[in-house]
Amino acid sequence: MEKINEEKQKVKYPIGFKLILIVAVLVLLVLGLSTALVVYMVSRDSETKAKDTNLTLNEVTAQTVESWLVTTQNNALGFFNDSLLSQNKKTENDMFDDFCFRNPEVWFIQSQGSGLKVSPQSEIYKSGVTKEFSAWIKENDEAVENARNGKVEILNLTPVMEQTSLCIFFPYEVNGKAQSASVGFNATKVVDLMTNSRMNTSFILDKNGNVLVSSNNENPEGEGYLQAAGRVINNAVMDEAQLMERDDSGYGWYIAYKKIAGEMFVVTCISENKIFQTVRQTAYRIVLISMAILFMAILLIRFFSKTLTNPIHSLVGAARQIETGDYEIDLEAKTRDEIGLLTNRFVAMTKGLAERERLKDSMSRFTNKAIAEKAMNGQLALGGENRECTIFFSDIRSFTAMSEKLTPQEVVEFLNEYMTKMVNCVVRTHGTVDKYIGDAIMAVWGAPESAGSAAGDAWNAVVGALMMRSELYQLNKKREAEGKPLIKIGCGINSGSVVAGQIGSDLRMEYTVIGDAVNLASRTEALNKPFQTDILITENTYKLIGDRLVVEEMPSVHVKGKENEIKMYAVINVKGVKGVKTLKEVRDLLGFHEIDKSQVNTDEEEKKYKIGK
Repeated sequence: MEKINEEKQKVKYPIGFKLILIVAVLVLLVLGLSTALVVYMVSRDSETKAKDTNLTLNEVTAQTVESWLVTTQNNALGFFNDSLLSQNKKTENDMFDDFCFRNPEVWFIQSQGSGLKVSPQSEIYKSGVTKEFSAWIKENDEAVENARNGKVEILNLTPVMEQTSLCIFFPYEVNGKAQSASVGFNATKVVDLMTNSRMNTSFILDKNGNVLVSSNNENPEGEGYLQAAGRVINNAVMDEAQLMERDDSGYGWYIAYKKIAGEMFVVTCISENKIFQTVRQTAYRIVLISMAILFMAILLIRFFSKTLTNPIHSLVGAARQIETGDYEIDLEAKTRDEIGLLTNRFVAMTKGLAERERLKDSMSRFTNKAIAEKAMNGQLALGGENRECTIFFSDIRSFTAMSEKLTPQEVVEFLNEYMTKMVNCVVRTHGTVDKYIGDAIMAVWGAPESAGSAAGDAWNAVVGALMMRSELYQLNKKREAEGKPLIKIGCGINSGSVVAGQIGSDLRMEYTVIGDAVNLASRTEALNKPFQTDILITENTYKLIGDRLVVEEMPSVHVKGKENEIKMYAVINVKGVKGVKTLKEVRDLLGFHEIDKSQVNTDEEEKKYKIGK
């Protein structure tokens, strides 16, 4: 029996994978939407609060700085007014010393009437600074002139003092005459006055966007906020506002500014990155928590899926076992859900299949397996159909004489051994054993199953007969060694139209073939005895496959009821196959004797045929 190797089919999309995928998608979808919604709402809220805080800080810083600058200017103006009232130069110098003591941040004061007065602290901080102050004031004569005309202007003194310093040019009158005055001072105090926070940075720009005073805060985003603020101030059309501006690196900044005295702008900024940093950190934590939840969900689903997949795998394994014909499965429902119910039904089905298989096996011992399957499926009904078939008959020579020397038990054992080997040849060539007639075998190729063509069925029948010859030869060698008589058989093969189907009654039916072609096959088998051959085929079969066989034509036979003689051919071998090449070799191999064809004496008692000349 041909062995069939089946590959274990791999499941492309396991249930566990599907469950994990579905849950993962749902979890990611829910958490993703929730995270996006939270991030959006928190982002908008954070942005609004940050902008409000930035604007408030700017207003507070502007008021504080402007107040301090006005105080510094008023202190200097007070000194000038007091010095006008003093006619004593020594008293004026004492007044300036007192002024410097009370205003330690002042570097110098200057007016047209009093001239340049430099704080001793300035000379201590930088030697020769008096000349530098004089030269610097002359360089900024435009500011001096603007102050004389009643305009307050504040300039950057930092290049002279090499630390954050400012100079206020302001007007004042002497005896009704407009003059200019200025006061230079250390602006470090201004930096301290600026209201800064962990996220906000404040600084002062002039009307051209140049930095006058900057915060001591170090910004991790770099100095880009100065670029953004400079653009805002250069394009400012209002005295105060808050705008979004990006620096050269692409960082976004919220710039709040307010114009104060001296055409200066107090600016407070906060980066977009800082505003949303907390939001991003929150989103990151949510993502981590989501991943942890997803991981736990996958573990739970993995554990749960095994309660589904393990029983299903057991069912699949049992199904493969049934496919091989093994119905003795060891399967038990371990759950009380639908899978458990399916398992119980599967076990019940398996028992039914096992019973059906036993019934079919029992039936196939009494008839052909294909016929048994059709009968069990209800595909056979009383009646028949016309088929083109090849019919085979075989018979043991001198069986009556052999059986007389054997006990009934020995006869049965002998026939069982013989029939097993012969029937196996029929089955292997896809034929159907029609019936046993004592020691004779009737077989058919083409009904109920066909090879697809009349020639194919005829070829299978002849190959089956040649296989019987080989099997019988081996069996005779064994019997000869045991001292038992040799077996000789005759096989007759004919092809033609028959009626195939269930013959009988509703109570007892038998699948068989009937027709003239069957009768001719039976009579052809009988001719093997006078012709001293083992396999004879009619010209009907020869016409189908004769070009593939080595044969020897025998005398034509006139069959009773037929007008024309029928040619007979003794099968020697298949063309191209090693082995016997002549009929004489066949006879020598099987123990038949040579005959004179012209002297063959047929069965005169039945007179079913006569030998042609």
